[in-house]
Amino acid sequence: MNRRDFLINSMITGGGLFLTKSAEAAVLSESVTRGKYSSTNEQVKLPQIGFGTMALGASTSKCVSEAVELGYRLFDTARDYGTEREVFQGIKDSGINRKEVFITTKIGPADMRNGVQRGAIEKSIELLGYDYIDLFLIHWPVVDKIQETWRILEEYVGAGKIKYLGLSNFNPHHIQNLMSYARVKPIVNQLEINPYFANFGLAEYSKAIGITAECWSPLRQAKALDDETLGSLAKKYGKSPAQIILRWEIQRGLVAIPRSSKKEHMAENINIFDFELTPEDMQSVNALNRDERNNPRNNPDRFPW
Repeated sequence: MNRRDFLINSMITGGGLFLTKSAEAAVLSESVTRGKYSSTNEQVKLPQIGFGTMALGASTSKCVSEAVELGYRLFDTARDYGTEREVFQGIKDSGINRKEVFITTKIGPADMRNGVQRGAIEKSIELLGYDYIDLFLIHWPVVDKIQETWRILEEYVGAGKIKYLGLSNFNPHHIQNLMSYARVKPIVNQLEINPYFANFGLAEYSKAIGITAECWSPLRQAKALDDETLGSLAKKYGKSPAQIILRWEIQRGLVAIPRSSKKEHMAENINIFDFELTPEDMQSVNALNRDERNNPRNNPDRFPW
C-alpha cells in the first residue's frame, strides 16, 4: 500500500465516510498542539515534528502555508537552502500569528570562512521578514571559525534579534570545546538520523547534556521506505513505513523535521500521535542501523564544503 492509501485509510470514520479537509486539518493540528513536545532541555520545548524546506525551491511558500494548515509549528530553513524568503511568505500567507510558529535557520560554512557572519545573519533576519528569529544554528563545524561565529550570534541574542542558539552536525569534541567558552548554551544539535544511520551515540550524548537532538533527513530521502521490516511494522500498526520511522524517532526523544512537497505526505508525517511502538518493535527498527550515512561526505570532521 502506498503512502496516500495509508493516509486515506487512517482518515476513515466509523461510518465509512472521509473527513473533510477542514476536519482533517483540525484533527492533525490537535494532535500536534496537544502537548506533543520534546522536553530534552529546560530552555524551550520544541514540537516533536517540524517541517523541513531544503530543496523545495519555488514551491516552498505554498508548502509552508499548507503545513501550517495541517498543524506544523516548527519550520526549518537555512541560508544555504535559499528558502528563507519563501518560508516567511508561506507563514504570512497562512494567516497564523508569528508567535505561534518556531522558525529555525542556519549560518553556512562559506559565510563563516569568509568572515561575513554579521551580514549573513542580518540577511536571514531580513528575508524571514520579522524582528527576530527563534533559533539560529551553526550549520557545519568550521573549526577555526566556531568561536568567532558563536560570539557574534551571542551578540544578536543579547540584542533580542535571536531567541535561541544551536548546532548542526556537531560531534562531541566540537560541543565540548564550544561549551568551554559559550555564554549562551545551545538548545539543539541537528543531526543526520534515520533507520540506516541511527546515530545512537551522538544523539544520546546531546540529550545527556540537555541539548535536543533533532533529525535531518529523518526518512533518508524516502530511501528506507521499501525496507521489509518497516513494511511489516506498517502493516501491523495500520500505518505507513514513513510513520513507523517518525514514530521510532520521537519515541527516542528526538525531534524530526521531514520534508515533503505533497500535502498528503505532510499530513501523513504529522499524524503519528495515535499509536506507540512496543519496546520489541523499537528494537526491530534499531537493528536496521548500518552506521551508513546517506552521503559519505556528510562526516562533520571531514565535510568538503
